[in-house]
Amino acid sequence: MSRKLVLFDVDGTLITRCRVHEESFSVAFRKVLGIELGEKDTGSAGQTDRKIVTELMRKKGLDEKTIRSGVGHVFAAMSKHVEGNIKKDNSFHEIPHVMELLVELEKRGDILGLVTGNVEKIARLKLQKLGLLDFFEVGAFGNTSEKRSDLAMKAIKGAERKFKTKIDKKDVFVIGDTPRDIESGKETGVRTIAMATGPFTLFELKKHNPDYAFADFSEKDKIVQAMHKD
Repeated sequence: MSRKLVLFDVDGTLITRCRVHEESFSVAFRKVLGIELGEKDTGSAGQTDRKIVTELMRKKGLDEKTIRSGVGHVFAAMSKHVEGNIKKDNSFHEIPHVMELLVELEKRGDILGLVTGNVEKIARLKLQKLGLLDFFEVGAFGNTSEKRSDLAMKAIKGAERKFKTKIDKKDVFVIGDTPRDIESGKETGVRTIAMATGPFTLFELKKHNPDYAFADFSEKDKIVQAMHKD
């Protein structure tokens, strides 16, 4: 396979954090479960929405049966809140220069995909608002698994089905802004590109030994060269 499969994280990598998405956890817990969340209840960078929601439900004392039956309803309420409020939310924007990288990779014929902790509908709504959604042909989303490495494998399998080809893992790159993105790529056996475009510095990210690390997407040419040097 000459072209690459490039799997992007969303928050902190493609776009900045979105206020209505962050609000949606509290709104959904209140509407679906009658539970009020505190300011520090919504998890840390790099976690999937499924992991955040299920851990919050456990923390609030719900049993496993209730969690299994309720998590989908929470996701639906979250998605409804984001859909109803995203048009007026100007709190987020695309990460500088990321569009330039997407355009270049698309020109080269690479397959672009998403591996994000976001609920699928929420991820699509956010990217659609910023004009980025149409770049991505495959994806795996945080409503389907608590583990990011599961998502990476889902995205690879999805690309293989869509394009009817076997994809060598050396041709797959996970691009993200947190240590969890790096770890998920390593667990999946693919190459990792860390971007210091989110809450972690380049120094902090390099401690986790990604294959490549960059300060931001102004280094587009170096990023493309790293992917296509072999």
